[in-house]
Formats: sequence, structure tokens, C-alpha cells
Amino acid sequence: MKLSFRLLARIAFLLLVLVLLAIGGALAWFTSWRSDRLAALDGASEMADTTYGKVEFLLRGEGPTVLVFHGAPGGYDQALLLGEGLMDEGFQVVAPSRPGYLRTPLASGVLPMQQADAMMALLDTLGLPAVAVLGTSAGAPAAIEFALRHPSRVRALVLLSPVTQRINPRSEEGRMEFGRLMLNGLTGDIGSWLAVETAENDPRRIVEWMLDRTFSGNPTQREIVINSVLQPANVSQLDWFRGLVGTFAPLSPREAGARNDLLQMRALGKLPLEELTVPTLIVQGAEDSCVPLAEVQAAAGRIPTCSLFSVPEAGHLVQIGPHAEEVQAKIVEFLNPIFSGTPQP
Repeated sequence: MKLSFRLLARIAFLLLVLVLLAIGGALAWFTSWRSDRLAALDGASEMADTTYGKVEFLLRGEGPTVLVFHGAPGGYDQALLLGEGLMDEGFQVVAPSRPGYLRTPLASGVLPMQQADAMMALLDTLGLPAVAVLGTSAGAPAAIEFALRHPSRVRALVLLSPVTQRINPRSEEGRMEFGRLMLNGLTGDIGSWLAVETAENDPRRIVEWMLDRTFSGNPTQREIVINSVLQPANVSQLDWFRGLVGTFAPLSPREAGARNDLLQMRALGKLPLEELTVPTLIVQGAEDSCVPLAEVQAAAGRIPTCSLFSVPEAGHLVQIGPHAEEVQAKIVEFLNPIFSGTPQP
């Protein structure tokens, strides 16, 4: 019995050593990944010293310019991802990190109107006279403010799954802001790293996880979206989704911006949408559980020159699902006549 106890103790000790070694190896892998990822993010972008403060950005492509206001969490990398399809269609994309994200300090703009002015200062610094503006999700209030405050510099406004009014999740059962879902679900840099690894190695699992939180459709519709992302014929859609997950990681340099966005969305006053004078396109998922379609329909009805494209079988992420290509085509179809001078039908 004594010998047996000693043997068990040794086995337990060896197992403990192996577990500690495995944890140490995983932490070393994570630490290396985080260091490399931050270095790559810093090395790929530029910093502009504007009259409104420092703004991190990328300028890519050639042609008419589109300024992108990314969502929460995000950064210039997400803005570039959102504008990727437009670059393929002959547009130039200005992809900034909104204040509080990556290397743009929160001091460059806390309120949506301040963020709008910070991006106006960026355009002035870059010498860009007039742009189309694209804003998504939590970035939409700042995009709307940009069009309201600087209409002479805006050719068109495109809003994807936009937040257009104050959100009070405590009074709306089952509703959560996308940014809060990501902050709570990813749980820091390690969680965001695991999400990136899962998206690469087990994409179905992370797509399901995302839809559980952002999609209100029935199980059949949900499976249609999952299959659309994962089927081999749609490899570009899966690449886009993996790219989006990558724009949440690492989470810590994006957290200040995401938490500020949550505060701003909960304190958002009534936006004077009736005062928008630029052609506007809103693209909204019919099954969005973060921003209900009825809310966006009401906002669209208040904008004088607005078209609303309600995407069937789409949740908060309108760029994935069976109608993803149609979404991109609608945006290009909307922007091309404006920049070419051809009247829209």
C-alpha cells in the first residue's frame, strides 16, 4: 500500500509538471503572438498630427475617396476591411482608427461630434476635399455627425447596421450592443487570441458563437448563413469573417474606444436626421438582434434623401450570408453615379 501511494504521488507530480509546462508553452505562444501582432499593427499604419490631435490611419487605393468609420471594437484594420471591396471597384479608402482605438488617443475625440471633427481634420491634413462616408454599427453616430457638420465635404453617406438612437439595454430584453458582446465574450487579449485561433482552425464554432449573439432568425435561417460562410465556393466570405475577428485582437488597445462607444450610445441624444442633405444609403439586416430593423426603418424615414436596403437572412453582420455579394453591389451601385455625375434613378 505504501509503495502504491508513492507511485500515485509521483504520477500526480509528473502530471502537474506536464500541465504547468503546457500552460507555460501556451502563455509563451500567446505572448509572442501578441507582441508580433502589435508590432505589425503599428508598422502598417501612419500617424497624422492634425489640428484636432493625433489620428492613426491608412490610405489605400485609387479613385474617388471613401472615409470609413469602423465599429466597436475595431481600428484602422477594420476600417480597411470594410472598404476592401470598394478598393476593388476603383475607390480610394481612408481607414482611420477612431479615438480610443489602437494608436489614436481617446483625447482626439470622445463625443461622436468630436470624432467627426477629428476625421475632418484628418482629411484637411491629407488634402482630401470631398469624400463619401461609410459608417458601421457604433461608428454610425460619428459618421452621421460628420455629414451633418461638414456637408460641403460629403458626397454621400452609407450606413451599415447603424446605431441611430440611444440604447438602453436594461429596458430592452434580449438586446445588447455589439461592442459589449465582444468585450464580454472575448474577455481580454487571451480571449481575442483564442477567437482568432478558433476562426482559423474551427470556423464553424466561431461563426455559430457570433450568430448566437447577433442574429434573431430561426434555426433554418441561421444554418443558411453558416453554410454560406463555410461553403468552399464562398472562400472570400470566410476570409472576410476571419479578417473581422482579427480586427478585435488584441483587445486591450481597442478597449478604451469600445467602452467609450458604449457610453456614447447610452447617452446618445436625438440625432437631427431630418437635416441630412447628402444622398444616404442604409443597409440593415432583417434579422439583426443588436439594432432592430424597425428602429432603422424609422431613422430612414426621417432622412430626406435616403434609400433603405433590408437584407434578408442577415443579422448585424450584413457582409456575411447568402446576400453578401448583393450588399457589396448595392453600395457600389449607390456610389458610382454620385461620383460620375450621373443622376440616380
